[in-house]
Amino acid sequence: MSKNLEIHVERDHLISLTKVNGTTAIAELIWNSLDADAKNIEIKYIKNEIRIDSIEVIDDGHGIAIDTALKAFQSLGGSNKKFSVFSPGHRALHGKEGKGRLKVFALGDLVTFSSSYYDSNIDRYKFFSIKMDKSQINRAFVSDQIENSEINKSGVQVTIDNIDQDNALSVFAEKGLNNLEEKFAVYYKSYPNFRISLNGIELKFNNLIKNIYEDFFTQTIEIGGKENSYEFKVEIIEWKKLREQKKLHFCNNNGITYSDESLGIRTSGYNITVHLLSDYVEYLYKDNTLDLRESNDSMQNVITKTKDIVRKYIRERKHKESKNYIDELKNENLYPFAKEPEDEVEKANRQVFDIVALQINDHVPEFNQQSNRSKKFTLSLVKEALEKNTSSLQHILEEVVQLPKDKQEDLRDILEQTSLSVIVDTMKEITDRLRTIYEFRLMLFDKEWKKKIKERKHLHKILREETWLFGDDFTYGADDITLKNVLKEYLKYLDRENFQEIIEESPNDQLQDIPDICLWKQFGLGKVGHHHNLVIELKRPSKKIGEKEISQIKKYANSVSNDDRFPKSKTNWTFYLLALDLDEYAEIECNQSDRDFGHIAVRENINVFVKKWGDLLNEAEARHQFLKEKLNYNITEDEEGIRLLRKKYDKYLPEEKKEDINEYHILDKKIIKH
Repeated sequence: MSKNLEIHVERDHLISLTKVNGTTAIAELIWNSLDADAKNIEIKYIKNEIRIDSIEVIDDGHGIAIDTALKAFQSLGGSNKKFSVFSPGHRALHGKEGKGRLKVFALGDLVTFSSSYYDSNIDRYKFFSIKMDKSQINRAFVSDQIENSEINKSGVQVTIDNIDQDNALSVFAEKGLNNLEEKFAVYYKSYPNFRISLNGIELKFNNLIKNIYEDFFTQTIEIGGKENSYEFKVEIIEWKKLREQKKLHFCNNNGITYSDESLGIRTSGYNITVHLLSDYVEYLYKDNTLDLRESNDSMQNVITKTKDIVRKYIRERKHKESKNYIDELKNENLYPFAKEPEDEVEKANRQVFDIVALQINDHVPEFNQQSNRSKKFTLSLVKEALEKNTSSLQHILEEVVQLPKDKQEDLRDILEQTSLSVIVDTMKEITDRLRTIYEFRLMLFDKEWKKKIKERKHLHKILREETWLFGDDFTYGADDITLKNVLKEYLKYLDRENFQEIIEESPNDQLQDIPDICLWKQFGLGKVGHHHNLVIELKRPSKKIGEKEISQIKKYANSVSNDDRFPKSKTNWTFYLLALDLDEYAEIECNQSDRDFGHIAVRENINVFVKKWGDLLNEAEARHQFLKEKLNYNITEDEEGIRLLRKKYDKYLPEEKKEDINEYHILDKKIIKH
């Protein structure tokens, strides 16, 4: 006998469950069919010129028995799948909360669920229907059950009338169909024994997929005060067909999508969607907090890791595509690298270059029309810019190569959002610094180079550019006229009158000896008017530091720091007395029991150090040793150091004389002595 059912839940709550988009609503009906082991799901709609009149979703699953339907439709959360994991056909179940059927009202106000199922007790199929009206959403009308020997198959048909045109049209537009394909692609990979057709046209999942990539990571997540380790699987599906919006789907371990959002990163023209699979996603779904993931720090960390994997995939895909093109460049002798990369740092640098070269080839039409000579020049320019830093590379791509803006942004995203930018730029910074340390050693301690370079006439100017040798706090500073005047006023305590001559830009080639030098730089402390002043007193290389020089630098430091032009509350001072060697008195004075060697004075805002050149260079090298090892960079103790020194400080170094050139030649980045 037919009957009316009443759902014992507030109407407002039931209405809230219908507030979904059309694609989500139709997807829920498809999931119901798949949970019922349907092998064929047909979606039909009747449309005139301007509107859709009705929608039908028909499957050949095992249907739903009337007793089960009465229980399910009379309560919310009473799904018969709640305590099941797999369907009778051993498919992973999607719906377990009994709420999905109400989402169908997003497509229309009138819905009829018709079920045919097999009753083994009487060896017959039975048929009944349930009608619902959105205006009376807490009620359902159940028809009489029919036993008919002419019915010989099971399944469910959902008929939707009084259509919501906007939601329905969005489903059957190209974008909506793409979304449906994305939602079921991973599930289809696990259970490929079903088909979905739309007005007779079958969705071809395999034919639509170009490539599938998988990666895994684990995340420790605290739930209820207890730490749990969850595994996450990232599946990246690359489609043959263009997607307007790149999506990140949140799925359980069986590929069932519970929610999605915009991927939110540049995909460099690759048509991809991303599926994040985990038991933790299912936990959040059951806890009704999956859609609140923006406020879940653990989930945000997971999403960040997922996007990093996607960026890595895009970079490697671009690199793979570039291989054939790079081989062509090598065959035509246009590739600017002569040797294979020797370590991971060079490999990463080379990979970035290959990607950039491919982008130039693909997106700068004029490039292919150039002569090989012009191409080689452009690629060499890119190589040099990349070796300098990624900012220089961006400038070259914009101003010289004129790569399209969107492609520049794609490359910038790849560089900035992965470790590549850090690797490339850090590599340049660290290798330059290590090389500089080696170059100072050549000038100071190598007899042959001391003769050729005359380091005493140039050493101090170069040191002005490399204050990081005294610590990373002293990397970026500037000369200050007030500081210079203060220092100059107290020079008498250093037993001399002037320290300017060697610092002036005038030629000094005729100098037979170098006077003592004072260098200075000022560094901001992050607050207006607050400064850290670095003062370096360099003694002539032939001078061995002793009691007199130590007393002088202490007196000088005290007098300078007490000058009212630099208030003590706003100014820190660091003084260095730097020389090649110390006498016995200085060695004892530098050995303070409570401080590092050479830290001879400390009070309030003043620190005074005595340093030997060798110790300074050793300490600077030690600070960079960890990064050196991380970058797999090894400096060999040969005579190539002067090459970079001359390139960087040409304005400070004398021209090479003919006899020097005859004796030393720079060849293949090495100085070879005949």
